[in-house]
Amino acid sequence: MAEMGALKMDNPLPSPAFTNNHHEHTLKEESWKHRAPYQIQSPQEFGPVKWRAKCKCGKISYTLRQDKPLNAKFCHCRGCQVMHGAPFQWAAIFHKEDVNFAKGCKSSVIFRSATTDDKWTYNGLRKCAEQFGRTLQSSWRWAKDDVLMVMAPNDIDTPPVIWGCLYAGGIVAPVNPGLSIQDLHQQIERSEARGLVVHPDCLPVALEAAQIANLPPERILALRFDRDLPVNYGISTVEQFITNGQVPSVMVRYRPRIDSQRDTAFLVYSSGTTGLPKGVMISHQNVVADVFLQSLVESAHIDWRQDRTLAVLPIYHIYGLVCLVHAPLYVGTTTIYMDKFELARFCRSIQDYRITHVYVAPPIVLHLTKSDQVSDYDLSSLRMITSGGAPLPANLITELYERRKLAVRQAYGLSETTSVTHIQRWDDWKNGIGSNGPPLPGVEAKFVAKDTRDAASGEEGELWIRGHIVFNGYRGEPELTAGCMTPDGWFKTGDIGHEDKQGNMFITDRSKDLIKFKGYQVPPAELEDLIIKHEVVEDVAVIGIMNESLASEIPMAYIVVKPGIPEDETTAKLVLDHVKNQTVNYKHLRGGIIFTREIPKGPSGKILKRVLRQQATADAVRRIGAMEYGKYGREAKL
Repeated sequence: MAEMGALKMDNPLPSPAFTNNHHEHTLKEESWKHRAPYQIQSPQEFGPVKWRAKCKCGKISYTLRQDKPLNAKFCHCRGCQVMHGAPFQWAAIFHKEDVNFAKGCKSSVIFRSATTDDKWTYNGLRKCAEQFGRTLQSSWRWAKDDVLMVMAPNDIDTPPVIWGCLYAGGIVAPVNPGLSIQDLHQQIERSEARGLVVHPDCLPVALEAAQIANLPPERILALRFDRDLPVNYGISTVEQFITNGQVPSVMVRYRPRIDSQRDTAFLVYSSGTTGLPKGVMISHQNVVADVFLQSLVESAHIDWRQDRTLAVLPIYHIYGLVCLVHAPLYVGTTTIYMDKFELARFCRSIQDYRITHVYVAPPIVLHLTKSDQVSDYDLSSLRMITSGGAPLPANLITELYERRKLAVRQAYGLSETTSVTHIQRWDDWKNGIGSNGPPLPGVEAKFVAKDTRDAASGEEGELWIRGHIVFNGYRGEPELTAGCMTPDGWFKTGDIGHEDKQGNMFITDRSKDLIKFKGYQVPPAELEDLIIKHEVVEDVAVIGIMNESLASEIPMAYIVVKPGIPEDETTAKLVLDHVKNQTVNYKHLRGGIIFTREIPKGPSGKILKRVLRQQATADAVRRIGAMEYGKYGREAKL
């Protein structure tokens, strides 16, 4: 990490108090004349003059001018960008001079399909994105901040559509391809989408939802390049849209002015674990800052010439969107796309493509650890697994390494923080197993105790984050935004945890998921970590249910047992006794156990506690081992 030390990366970014959107900060109309070239936000801010200069670190010479914005060369060496703020996304990815692969190897393959021969090179993707963006402007009269909704599983044709919309100044709203007609209709209306790009598999649902939302068929495109639709739905493919669109010559040079700090690039929807999905507004600077900061940490361990990653996480989720769409284009690594997770295909792809690192959610780590299928494949090329999206029990990390010699590190982030805020380092994953590691360079993080003071090392509190990766707010919900932001730019994550003396961050629970039993706080994650270690348990989720006799919440567990284990009182008693013997009295499973076939989880692997709480009343008759209480709340039996 000599590079980081030389750059003094403790806090290289400008003060968040200066750039955070929750502060009053305005620039004088002509202030661009007094700003250094590396502070320019977009090509349209160049003004009528030319600069011939070097970047802040002196590595790159460049000329800036207004009349040729597409040919302008920005200062994009990583040190300068991180120290002086991130520019417009398109320039950050496609106008860079410091990344080796971008100088002479732009024909290198960036995205490849795991199931077909389809692929995109760096240059090919850029050209296609430009064409799509210009056609949006000319054919649909696409204006700045217009929303394009993209509904698709992982597909290598999605990135050019995303980048084309950004090129035209639009906002991309990626959505879950598994949404129902009603849910998609609501998201189209809430996002005010002016166009919809849909994978062919999702077209029946999308067309009906669009009709309800009064989105005309000519504003719907099928996600296809070089292929025809299997069924004639009466709509164009993306390729047909580009081919048939007429782009006036003026459009070749016209680009909307982008304020990278304030303008929204992505409208992503939270997984809805605490209520209805919220539209999270991610700015251009948010995404570029997160990609650059991760690159600083990863650069010593990833080489675009030989490293490959496997895209199995959904790219409509912020975790996959940043790590599997943006990062490969910046770093240059080839990324193999899988449309859905199947353990055998996942392992075979690692073996066949010699995958060196993957980003996963905890359920995949569980499969790799427990399934006997894994032994049938050669996974020796895999140097690192990065798990995020939900807490991962430390014992699983240890067990996987002991069984398969596969290293797992953890990362932490939220939609509101543009994916990753904390991550364990490659060469330090064995230290602090179970932690999420330290924060990224330039990201401020602290734990705040109940009395609003900063928590001491080892003391639990709510995690607050500040930096250029913090979102611009929830779309159309200013009160909700104000409730999670402080006046000086701190975002309140709602996650409970602590930091050890080495600076590693541990998350123990969500504040809204904490179970309050007679004034005691019972962290569900602690009980889940304990229960998953039992030999009969495959998966578990702990929630709190209300007990009228006690006028209090009590802990209850949904459990998936391993194959061959009976779902009966004997099995339930084994688990109940396991918890009883290893926890204090108020953490016992007084609500009993409900056996289930599957724990509901969001696309990132996060347990959907809200869904389980809604099911709990209907499932009450299936509870085993629940305590009964007398008139005055006296425990009658277990």
